[in-house]
Amino acid sequence: MPAPNKKATSLEKTLDYTFKNKELLHQAVTHSSCFNEKKGTRQSDNEKLEYLGDAVLNSIITILLYKKYKDKDEGFLSNARSCLVKRETLTEVAKTIDLSRHMSYGNGDQRVPQESKVLSNMMEALIGAIYLDGGMRKVTKVIKQLFSPFFTDDKLTEKNPKNLLQEYSQKRWGILPKYKFTRKTKNGFTVLVYIGKDQKAKGTGKSKKEAEQNAARELLNQLNGREAERVMSDHCKKRSSSAFR
Repeated sequence: MPAPNKKATSLEKTLDYTFKNKELLHQAVTHSSCFNEKKGTRQSDNEKLEYLGDAVLNSIITILLYKKYKDKDEGFLSNARSCLVKRETLTEVAKTIDLSRHMSYGNGDQRVPQESKVLSNMMEALIGAIYLDGGMRKVTKVIKQLFSPFFTDDKLTEKNPKNLLQEYSQKRWGILPKYKFTRKTKNGFTVLVYIGKDQKAKGTGKSKKEAEQNAARELLNQLNGREAERVMSDHCKKRSSSAFR
């Protein structure tokens, strides 16, 4: 049996963490699409690592926030955690370590979609792999290093889509949005959000909470689009009426 390769890769040097089990690193950075395109090959463990990494990241971020902001209430801590573990932040973190350059995606010829959920999912898989390889202390050190630039007042006080939708709905119609869990799928959960009878949208996520956030984000996008159309329509009507004066 050949001796294990203990030489640190460029990704490991960036992370300041060297895997004892290189196979875990390989699994973390190999997207399941690589196996989907090759019939008869084994299934990728990447999605299981992603599932584990999601739980580990949430736990560690929760602890870090609790220790750092002892004077803040639960509302602040909950919103801050959502801001730090959301897909957009994970994608930004993945880009800071140039994760896509180290990934195997599709048939090897395709580029990783930079703004899709692929990068954020792979970031979670990498965190899961580090936890299995080095334990809680090591993965906490890596997470603190990667996420410390995002522990800023602007970042931690960003309003999540659910909060924004609630504020918009109360101001516009005087009612609160309602969320309804519709079904559990292979990839997670599906949730429907609706305001009254006319405004509704659907969102999916690995957890019910993520699905609710995505549903709220989708409905906000719809409402913003309609609002822009209404403003443009009103503007055109005003121009048209002034032309006949």
